Amino acid sequence: MITPASRLLCMIRPIRMLLLLLFMIMGRTVLQAYPPARSVILHVAITGRDDHPGTADKPFATLEKARMAVRQARAADTLTRVEVVVHGGVYHLEKTLEFEPADSGSRAAPVIWRAADGEQVVLSGGIPIRGKWRKEADGVWSVAVPQARGWKRDPQVPETYAANPTGPWNFRQLFVNGKRAVRARYPNLDDQQPFLFAQGGGTDHIILPQDRVKGAWARAGDAQINIVPRWRFFNQWNDIIRLDTITGRMDLGPRERHGEIDKGTWCWIEGVRAELDRPGEWFLDNEAGRLYYKPLPTENIDALEIIAPRLNRIIQVKGDVNKGSHVRNLVFRGFTFRHTSFTLGQIEARVHTDGAIMFENAEHCTVEDSRFELIGGYACWLHLDTKHVLIKGNHVTESGGGGVLMTGARLSYMDDSKVFTPGEAARRVFPIQNRIIGNTVEHCGRIRYYGGGVHIDSRPAIMAMAPGNHIAHNHFRDLSRNGIFAFRNQGGHVIEFNEIHDCMQTTIDGAAIHLATMNRLAAPNFILDNHLYDVWGYEQLPGREPRRTLANGIFLDWATSNTTVRNNVIYNTGEREIKPIMGNWDLNISDNLVAPVPIPARMPDQIGPRGQALHFINPPDLQRAGAVLTSHDTSQVQFTGPWTPREVTGMRGLFRYVCQQADPGPKATATYALPVRETGWYKVCLMYFPDQRNATNATLSITHANGTEQRTWNFKKGDPLGFSVLVGTYYFEQGRKAVVVIGNEGADGQVLADAVGIIRTDK
Repeated sequence: MITPASRLLCMIRPIRMLLLLLFMIMGRTVLQAYPPARSVILHVAITGRDDHPGTADKPFATLEKARMAVRQARAADTLTRVEVVVHGGVYHLEKTLEFEPADSGSRAAPVIWRAADGEQVVLSGGIPIRGKWRKEADGVWSVAVPQARGWKRDPQVPETYAANPTGPWNFRQLFVNGKRAVRARYPNLDDQQPFLFAQGGGTDHIILPQDRVKGAWARAGDAQINIVPRWRFFNQWNDIIRLDTITGRMDLGPRERHGEIDKGTWCWIEGVRAELDRPGEWFLDNEAGRLYYKPLPTENIDALEIIAPRLNRIIQVKGDVNKGSHVRNLVFRGFTFRHTSFTLGQIEARVHTDGAIMFENAEHCTVEDSRFELIGGYACWLHLDTKHVLIKGNHVTESGGGGVLMTGARLSYMDDSKVFTPGEAARRVFPIQNRIIGNTVEHCGRIRYYGGGVHIDSRPAIMAMAPGNHIAHNHFRDLSRNGIFAFRNQGGHVIEFNEIHDCMQTTIDGAAIHLATMNRLAAPNFILDNHLYDVWGYEQLPGREPRRTLANGIFLDWATSNTTVRNNVIYNTGEREIKPIMGNWDLNISDNLVAPVPIPARMPDQIGPRGQALHFINPPDLQRAGAVLTSHDTSQVQFTGPWTPREVTGMRGLFRYVCQQADPGPKATATYALPVRETGWYKVCLMYFPDQRNATNATLSITHANGTEQRTWNFKKGDPLGFSVLVGTYYFEQGRKAVVVIGNEGADGQVLADAVGIIRTDK
């Protein structure tokens, strides 16, 4: 009997033999291409000194000194193979270890940073709290933290990354004996109902029951209210700036006003001395410069290891997107990363930009066989033009966010105001062709609810048809939100052989695998042979148990199209096993096993980190010939005449963005120069929001290989969510003029210039 597993192995064996032969040929070629190189091994140890030469018997004391020595060795000879061996111990970093293009290795000689064999190396972004403890009232103890004295909150200013933070110290996490302690809060975490519920509010205020409001909250120097607003799929950290105990109204600072606060919104208060009333809670008094802690009954205050975070990132690897420079060929292996902070004032609640390791404009780098514990944000963050990064065999636990974050210049949905990295060069790139393989991510989302195993945010429309990333053989569990998520314009991803369960623990309206591309023309996605189960979806309800709702195994949201969903095993979801919505194009959903009760995986030995099977999808199948041009692509879109911005608000205010409009009257045209890189037939599509103000007879001109077609277009009609509508199919030739022109000549209403897309097709 031929089983699916044996059929797969039969397919893999000849491929392995072919790959082995290719590797032998390539290896011989590499040896011929690169002459024998000098090797340098540098050592770092807790007992070392930075005036040592960095040898095994006389190691350096700091990673910073080792980085300088690596740069010197590589500057002298770029073929030098350099390895930095870090010996066991806890390294409390004074500042983030930053790498620039000058610190790069090469393909033939990567720079390897690794823990010594058999030794545990902890890279900590925190500072141990030491000193003489003083007994206070009610079982509370305090200790002086002079570095914290004098810190004052500025609720107008978002908090940002600094490699070496200066000024008075403030922290909102505390780690006691290897666990994240509870910051003094109300209601208490162990209360039968650990949340307050709003009676109403807006984006800038919340109204709570008067009998639950306390004046001490407004007098605290760093009091926050942690709110889960309308939509119930993210939380936001707001500063309390004003409080009326008579009406129950609380005014919120401007940082993180993301969601509308409605009746039933749940929340809790943190950072108030008067709420330190439970064992295991703590509070930092910045005015006095003292830390207060109430030990658990089993704890001896003088025997505790207490660490507070100071650094937001432990490692940063950064090229320059404007110069087109990259950091290349760095390997980080075998480390344990701990004790990083999180920042307030995130520009987008769904995309919290805190990470223990950040790669920006990096290529061919690796993070492997490492642990990430007790961190404030994500473990690894890939930003802008970061490609061919391998994140393999790592274990992430107790993170504030999740496992891996990928971002471009603009964060989330269509909001033009949420630009994280400005500039034309940044606007056109996004992390692609990276591999997230064999990792375990668990017990995450402790600070930010909108986190997960892998979060891939919005990429620019110009890249919608480019290849994506490979996410395989991971184990994701006990997560606040999605296991794997990909947002606007995402395509070309292969998501296979992952085990994802017990996700959607504190949010609703998501999935174990959740794609929301908002683009019907994006490159194909493949979701294959995953084992997905126990997807919860919890919404808190006043005075009642949470209800389970809106949680799916696989969610093809916002018109996600061109996606193959095959051979997945899915059970026990809060809503549907596989849920496509909003008019998806070209889906292939087949051979999946779904049920409300447990189903064994088809190939259990191949699921998760111990598996090795792959589908070997051809690279050309992970991209599309074509392009999507928006009105912001000024290098390829030209406007003549009187065009003005129109702000479009969609989905009940969930997002807003800006397109261009021309009123009837003086002639106005928008010319889209289509980038045709392959000769052939293409579908031509428009993207815009239909509106009764719009024209029914806008002029439309399509120049193709066989001439120019003139026609009119009715902008009153179209896709109600602004997604692609088909204009027609045309033959284009590479190197010949290919143009779409939108005009207002004789128009009976407003004409829109939003986006034009072309995609290769078989006629």
